[in-house]
Amino acid sequence: MTGLWGNARKATATRRHWAGRFTRALRTLLPALALAAVPALGHAADAPAEIKVGYVDLVNAQILAKVLGLTEKSVGIPIRWIKFGSGGDLNRAVAAGQIDFGGVGNPPATIGITQGLAYQGIFVLDVLGPVESLVARADIKSIKDLKGRTIATPFGTTSHYELIAALAGAGLNPADAKILDMNPPDAFAAWTRKDIDAAYLWDPVLAKMQASGGRILVDSGTMAKRGFPTWDVGVVMKDFAAKYPAIVVKYLKAECQAIDYWNKNPKQAAALIAKELNLDEKETALEMSGTYMIPCDQQLTADYLGTPAHKGKFADTLIATAKFLRSQNRLPVVKDDKVYADFINPSYLQTAVKP
Repeated sequence: MTGLWGNARKATATRRHWAGRFTRALRTLLPALALAAVPALGHAADAPAEIKVGYVDLVNAQILAKVLGLTEKSVGIPIRWIKFGSGGDLNRAVAAGQIDFGGVGNPPATIGITQGLAYQGIFVLDVLGPVESLVARADIKSIKDLKGRTIATPFGTTSHYELIAALAGAGLNPADAKILDMNPPDAFAAWTRKDIDAAYLWDPVLAKMQASGGRILVDSGTMAKRGFPTWDVGVVMKDFAAKYPAIVVKYLKAECQAIDYWNKNPKQAAALIAKELNLDEKETALEMSGTYMIPCDQQLTADYLGTPAHKGKFADTLIATAKFLRSQNRLPVVKDDKVYADFINPSYLQTAVKP
């Protein structure tokens, strides 16, 4: 019996020994586990309560991302969509810190970069063709005939840029005509009152001016062939991207889905966009034919954004746009080429397109 109790005491002592070691290990491990959990909880707490997306009422895939709820589904955070009349208006909102994401044309982007706005271009919203045009009264037969006439266009936009380039190509300076800063709805009202003779702007107001007797003198597709391509670029605020890089990638996944939907389902896309923008479906389909959506994987090629290591042609376009605007006294100075190239940041899109 003594041997049995002796063995039992030894077993008990052994159990106490290991129990003590386990307790001490657990005391050490639990704080470590708690600390390990803090970053994940902190990340969730640091997520914004909402995301503010600025947009312009243009016929493009971003409207699909909005109406289909793709952005909310992807990021998992409420989206506040804020409408602006033009890229120039959106630039002012950026300067005031009012949005997290937005979209601007290459001319307003160039202006914003030169002014030091803290945003970066992360994907191609669209490439513009006949959807933007110079429309004039029926008695105006050529761009040269615009000398001494009154022309409306939204300042600091792709249309403004193309108007200046079109006038220069016809041997005219901006001072040779009276150019008024008007958003499309205001320009149409002025057109109806016969306060203006021409306008460079986009659909659907463009189509309304044509329907009321206007004639197209040149469109942005033709201007692109003359060396003045225009496109809209999606932007994110630098501080937002630095704080929430994963959200930027999720946002882009939604935009890529919308672009794919546009390209694969044009009839359904036209119906959705027409309803959202209160347009006729046939008119919307016509506008879509003049606006090009570039699949996200193609955007990472040399023809568009390129890669972080090798920027594409769009960086060159920004540099050329800056130099042209400076030659027309529309920019006070042109920054170093690298400043404009660094605006393009394809890294988030590169991550977003990975399977």
